[in-house]
Amino acid sequence: MAGEQILLLPRVDYFKWVRAVQKYALHYGVGITPDPVKVGGYQTVTAVITPDGYPHEGNIEVWLRRRYPNIKLDAVHVASAERLTEILSQRVEKNHRYGQSAAKNAAQPAANPFQKDRLYLFWPTDYPTISQSFGAHPEIYSQYGLPGHEGIDVRAPQDAKIYACAPGEVYMVEDEESDHNYGKHVRIQHPNGYRTVYANLSEVVVEVGDAVEARQLIGYAGGDPDRPHLHLTLKKDEATQSGETNYPGDVIDPTPFMVYAQIEEEVREVLGMPKPEEHMANYPWTRPCLVGVAAREGGDLQDADFEAIVQARLEAVKVNRDTSIPTINRLRETSSEIFLLAQIFHLLGDGVDWSAAAWIDAVRQDLDRLYRADVRYFELQRLPNIQQFGWNRFWYSGEVFGEWWLEVFQTLRGEYPEARFGFPGVMPGGQVPGRRLDAQVFLDGADPAMLEADWLGAVCYWNSAAGRESEEEGRFYEVIRRRYPEKLLFITEFGNTNQHLRAAAKGEEYQGYYQRLREVPGIGAAFAQVVSSASGYDALVWRSERGELNEIALQVGKREN
Repeated sequence: MAGEQILLLPRVDYFKWVRAVQKYALHYGVGITPDPVKVGGYQTVTAVITPDGYPHEGNIEVWLRRRYPNIKLDAVHVASAERLTEILSQRVEKNHRYGQSAAKNAAQPAANPFQKDRLYLFWPTDYPTISQSFGAHPEIYSQYGLPGHEGIDVRAPQDAKIYACAPGEVYMVEDEESDHNYGKHVRIQHPNGYRTVYANLSEVVVEVGDAVEARQLIGYAGGDPDRPHLHLTLKKDEATQSGETNYPGDVIDPTPFMVYAQIEEEVREVLGMPKPEEHMANYPWTRPCLVGVAAREGGDLQDADFEAIVQARLEAVKVNRDTSIPTINRLRETSSEIFLLAQIFHLLGDGVDWSAAAWIDAVRQDLDRLYRADVRYFELQRLPNIQQFGWNRFWYSGEVFGEWWLEVFQTLRGEYPEARFGFPGVMPGGQVPGRRLDAQVFLDGADPAMLEADWLGAVCYWNSAAGRESEEEGRFYEVIRRRYPEKLLFITEFGNTNQHLRAAAKGEEYQGYYQRLREVPGIGAAFAQVVSSASGYDALVWRSERGELNEIALQVGKREN
């Protein structure tokens, strides 16, 4: 018998869309998939339609209607995940499951989008990112008699804590080294025939027969030393026999049951669960996010730049490697508490030795000079996924850059013990052939280096009000925070690149942006790009080359704190 409904989400940035549909999927018990081939057995397909969301199928509406002419297609056209969340939240609140087409037949508005009598899987790690989806790579898993990946792989670096997803009883523990595909693992029985499996553990801290609660510690990650992660499998008794799943062993997709942070409070309230103890990461930073700007591009700071810094009442400046000591001293005269972060950027020539040792030799004189001037925070390189700054010329992947960066970092850490070295922010966005490597792909490859870094850079540019609120643009720091919840962040570059927006409006926008960041723990400073520039950056500069300040600096200076 065909299933009632399934949500088809774009393959591109799949888990961004998963987070957007969580409330709707949990309320109606709807399955989720990024694979159009799998929706044919359902009566209704709620398909999220975005530009270029289905690169293999092209026009997904046409593709679905040709391939599955008997399904009811509920097409939801959106440009952003934020808009999708709004649309589906409205459906839940009004109990319009399929939108306005069902409004005339709708029951009374739903009192609460969540019910007690269903399974909720709270996040099993402190890293809310999925690295491999359910059903992925059938070409690999077919050798095991599976239609695809039989669970989800959740981000979990070496020795990360692993938690039970839901209340239940431990019914199996594999705590010894074995040739089992799951390695060390824990299995928990939950009400209504559900079972969860937590695989690839380095250590188990529960025993068979233990009663566990949701988010209770059950072990630590690291059973797969080459790629530490948690493999989570969900099973439901008799699901295979009843035809609820095409997987053997009663395996079902856990994705629709996962509780992301944005809905956790509501789910806890419905279930009568106490609020979790507030966890505050031990960031090596005690002040709220500082209001900062990047120093002049193409030369040392000039008198007009200092005027902008004073007018804006700035608390931080990101200087360049060639910034002079008189300039450093003058910056400190503007405020005794001003914070300085130095960007050490250098590209060696084509055909030149690009080893870590050669790069360090090239920048050592400037690094020594700044360190002797009591500068202690350094960003090593800049925008490493951009062709202009070295990608596709000197390194071709996040892995290669990460290995090189880690060697530089480990060498400099020994030579400059009081310094704090940061991994450079990457430019957000997808692949642009020959110009930019996809940010997420780069981050995946560079992960080992980023885990070791003293702090991480985040880059946030936008061109519209919607972009400012998007995780792919103005809120990209939230993507970095999810991947690295314990790391100190600096927003090393941000700005509105719209050349048609008045400077006064940008200044008001920046003022609000800084204020928002004041409330976010673990962000040291945010540096707007840029106070001035000898050429280019017309949409971003805070003054003209004639020395005239625009309204950005003046508006930022009017902030309350």
